[in-house]
Amino acid sequence: MRKEELLERYEALGEERDFVAARPLYEQALAQTPDARLLNDYGYLLFAHARRELRSAVELYERAIELDSGYDKPHYQLIIARAALQETEPTVRMYEQRLRDTPGEVREYRFLTTAYLRARMFEPALGVAATGLELAPDDAALVAMEGEAKAGLGDPEGALADWRRALELEPEDIGALYSSAFLLEREGRLAEAIEAWRAIVEWNESRGYLLQCEWPRQELERLGAA
Repeated sequence: MRKEELLERYEALGEERDFVAARPLYEQALAQTPDARLLNDYGYLLFAHARRELRSAVELYERAIELDSGYDKPHYQLIIARAALQETEPTVRMYEQRLRDTPGEVREYRFLTTAYLRARMFEPALGVAATGLELAPDDAALVAMEGEAKAGLGDPEGALADWRRALELEPEDIGALYSSAFLLEREGRLAEAIEAWRAIVEWNESRGYLLQCEWPRQELERLGAA
């Protein structure tokens, strides 16, 4: 079967065997005579496959949540996966309702803030994070999320201050340091971004996470500070 037919079948039926058969045909064709149409069609094949894989991931996260109501991680993964599928609105509604049902649960403020952030709804994210912090003033995750909301609203100094505090509250969660490095580079503050990447390398090295040092070192090399 021709690769174009396999692509059409995969788009219509979603059968994995059609994807498996089409992929090497596109790769062979591109190795011989690459052109814009081939690149586009192969890209679409990969995109369609990725969407189906994401859909499968969403189903797994939903099952994990059903099986263990106290396990937080699949909630965050579900929010991220649905955002990648451009399904932020139903996700936001879901976590808004969960918070209304259990307004005293700090974890629900974290979930809803994350959903707002993924939907780029920065004002509501900031409000929910602030309300959650009234319940738990030293919650490092909410402090870091508050920083993300401030970054999205164009307040880099406020974001950086929140991320510094989040690191102080939870030194074993390095996420805020990565966020700082990205923001500093976007703001054109390259010397400070380099220092943040160096701090990330040192953090990983001090804990024996040698593999996790590779990407930060690549970033330092890209910024001319290797």
